[in-house]
Amino acid sequence: MIHHSIYKLVGKPIDRNKNFLEQPLEHARIGMTPGQYVSMGVLIGIPVISVTLVLYYLFSNGLLFLIIPLYVLLFFIYPMWKVSNRTSEINKELPHALNYISIMVVVGVNVSKAFHSLSEEESFGEIRKEFFDIYREIEYFGADLSTALLRAAARTPSRDLANTLNNITAMLAAGGDLGAVLRNTAEMHIRQHYRKLDRVVDNLSLFAEMYIIIAVVVPILFIISFPVVEIISTFFSESLGTKPIQFMNKAMVEAVIYLIIPSVSVASLIFLDAIIPEDMKI
Repeated sequence: MIHHSIYKLVGKPIDRNKNFLEQPLEHARIGMTPGQYVSMGVLIGIPVISVTLVLYYLFSNGLLFLIIPLYVLLFFIYPMWKVSNRTSEINKELPHALNYISIMVVVGVNVSKAFHSLSEEESFGEIRKEFFDIYREIEYFGADLSTALLRAAARTPSRDLANTLNNITAMLAAGGDLGAVLRNTAEMHIRQHYRKLDRVVDNLSLFAEMYIIIAVVVPILFIISFPVVEIISTFFSESLGTKPIQFMNKAMVEAVIYLIIPSVSVASLIFLDAIIPEDMKI
């Protein structure tokens, strides 16, 4: 009831016009219009604001009000995050899905039945939803194969899958054999995946060398060299009768061991996560 009232007040005006949330919500398969999604956000935001006010009353810390803009930011980022995850899953499964369909088509299975079979295969994740939509377009709504493929290409968040479906449609229009088209497309994606994997391996090799130098060699040289320098400095200062110069103390050694080295390791993990493509992460 409350959600319906909020939708009438906030959501309906949003749904009357196109806005930036339409495509992310569709690609993320959230199943709401932009107005319904924003209305739900307002509904959830009421207890969020209430809790923030209670916390401010208890602790009198103005920084607590950052919870509200943080909630709004996360709420609008969530569809984009889900789209990114779906895209990675689809791209990772695409070559295997095309191989699966091509084998079924070659042995004489109807194309729409092959799509339906893949959509029921639990070993596939997000991509089976895309192919079920194609099967539904053909079997339930009476669309021909080319039309269903073009609609799926416009609907999917994955550019690789969209390009593949468009290429298949063009080849079918030119009279190509569907089984051969699917098999060749799958092989092309596998080759691209291996090339991408080679580049990732090269980057990881370079990163490993940099990490060894920065996080292992440099701290060891630092810890070893400074005491040696201090011994030499003490020797010359005693010979010359001057005050010895202290280059490093216990606090500096502890800072290197307990602060700098762990910080470099954490930064390295973050950098490593950034350079590995999403579709290659386990």
